[in-house]
Amino acid sequence: MIIQQIRNATLKIQYGAFTILLDPWLQDKGTGFSAEPVKEEMIGVKNPMNDLPLSPAEILKDVDFCLVTHIHPDHFTEDYLPSDIPVFVQNETDRELAADMGFTNLTAFREQNIKIGDITITKVPARHGDNDETVEYVGESSGYLLRGEARSIYIAGDTVYYSSVEQTIDKYFPDVIVLNCCAATMPVGRLIMDLHDIENVCRKAPDSTIVATHLDSVNHALLSSDDIRAFAAQKNLTQIKIPVNGERVIFS
Repeated sequence: MIIQQIRNATLKIQYGAFTILLDPWLQDKGTGFSAEPVKEEMIGVKNPMNDLPLSPAEILKDVDFCLVTHIHPDHFTEDYLPSDIPVFVQNETDRELAADMGFTNLTAFREQNIKIGDITITKVPARHGDNDETVEYVGESSGYLLRGEARSIYIAGDTVYYSSVEQTIDKYFPDVIVLNCCAATMPVGRLIMDLHDIENVCRKAPDSTIVATHLDSVNHALLSSDDIRAFAAQKNLTQIKIPVNGERVIFS
């Protein structure tokens, strides 16, 4: 199993016989949206804030399908993606959004599990905000469990740490947990995990390898990859991996 950090929450995952592109956001630097940040100096800054580490063609090479946690402009855009690439989305609403973007080979989760070859993908809950107003404002997001070879992966998605994250860990005992953890925050509230949440996951799953992602790419982030590295060192959280863009984490 190999997890390659591309940019933001976009990962290229070689899992069993399949190569999966998670949350593909291949948009050129500075050509996308600008979130409403809480840092004044980031107002009006266009996302993504950095270049892709590889060409879109290299990123898309050998990809069997895309897996999308939710349709937000920092997780899924049409840039460089073939319109007929297989895309799996969390629900019918997101299927319709992707169809409106021109994609034709779409599958929505209508049940909790989808079987693809020897991989079982399980949709699990996520809470995209630290208060009810934020959750209502940004909408639904999901996480996924990948099972099918010796190691399992829990892709937490855009979520804060809350009871369903604990329950997913308790139920599946994932070997690898992918955390979106830049503490992205807008005036309405915090959208995803912060340092306290990361520590809670590490304490809850001490035997899991944590892959920290969704970093250094959006203007409403409050944490950088360097912040996560410093925190992991301070707290002696040796299970955390923080790959730079383009880097591969190999699990034997």
